[in-house]
Amino acid sequence: MKENYKNIKVSVVIPVFNRQKFLGEAVESVLAQDLTEIEIIIVNDGSTDQSAVVAKEYQAKDRRVIYMEQENQGVSVARNKGMAMAKGEYLYFLDSDDILGQGFLSSSYAMATEKKFDLLVCGAYFLDRFPQVMALQTCALFMKKSFLDLHPDVQFLKGIQPGEDGVFSHELLALTDKIGINLNTTYFYREHEGQNTSQIKKQTDKVLQVIPIWLKELEEFYERYNLWDKKALHLARFIEHEPFEFRYMAMPFQQEQKQHLFQMIRDFMDSKVLPRLTDRDRNVLSAAFIGFLQARSAEEFDAWYQARKLKNRAKVKALYLVSKLLPSRKWKKSFRAKMKKKYD
Repeated sequence: MKENYKNIKVSVVIPVFNRQKFLGEAVESVLAQDLTEIEIIIVNDGSTDQSAVVAKEYQAKDRRVIYMEQENQGVSVARNKGMAMAKGEYLYFLDSDDILGQGFLSSSYAMATEKKFDLLVCGAYFLDRFPQVMALQTCALFMKKSFLDLHPDVQFLKGIQPGEDGVFSHELLALTDKIGINLNTTYFYREHEGQNTSQIKKQTDKVLQVIPIWLKELEEFYERYNLWDKKALHLARFIEHEPFEFRYMAMPFQQEQKQHLFQMIRDFMDSKVLPRLTDRDRNVLSAAFIGFLQARSAEEFDAWYQARKLKNRAKVKALYLVSKLLPSRKWKKSFRAKMKKKYD
């Protein structure tokens, strides 16, 4: 197995579907890295534009670029195929419309190898979650290939969007304590109208269809690895973060949809997770999520949450006035930031 890794330090997998306009910049950002012992695996997921032409041009110019194509089966299948092909010591997924900052790979590789991390969280954005990281976007995860090979059943769920990256990363994070964070990385995330994440925010029905699949996969995973008692808080924080904060709280669900999602989350937490949490574990969860778990319906929680928001705004306003009495601008700024975070 080691022979596969000895010449390639990092495999960068780029799944692509109809991104001819952006793919060249994504590939160029990897080729321009100061770490040169790399391979770039472009997996064309049945593009109908000129993405294949762009990819093949780079393959012809640089032997480190590997190109493969498949019938359109979705980004999960494309990522899984790229992961299976990868021969590097470490693996990284780059979206075909994004760009890596200079030094991203070299700094990540140096830190991961020096500290012998299985997983490296990339970006200062995630510092406030570290080390209790419960899920990550794919672009934030730098992974040791031999660690992935030990758990071949952990893959991206086929045909599941959104949340396929959250479930994948959550499972990997549950399987190791050898996790580090690299604050010295820059990732340029491109926002545009055709982007999948911007479309998903509008697709409430789709989200309600995939969440039961997330929960079923997580239940089977925790059972398979016997993690229920050891990682109950890790799972609770995932449910708090993904279906509660990112979906229930952030998406424009109708009231009937909200009640349906409320019941799904409550049933899973009540039967699988809450009985395994200690009092100390529960104190880690946010006040909003605790209120959600104590409510009898979505309507009751929404009313409680709105009242809480109004009360907290009044507290923040009063504390803002108090902060004017502090002697330095730095203290004022720090105090206001803490109060805003506490009462938002």
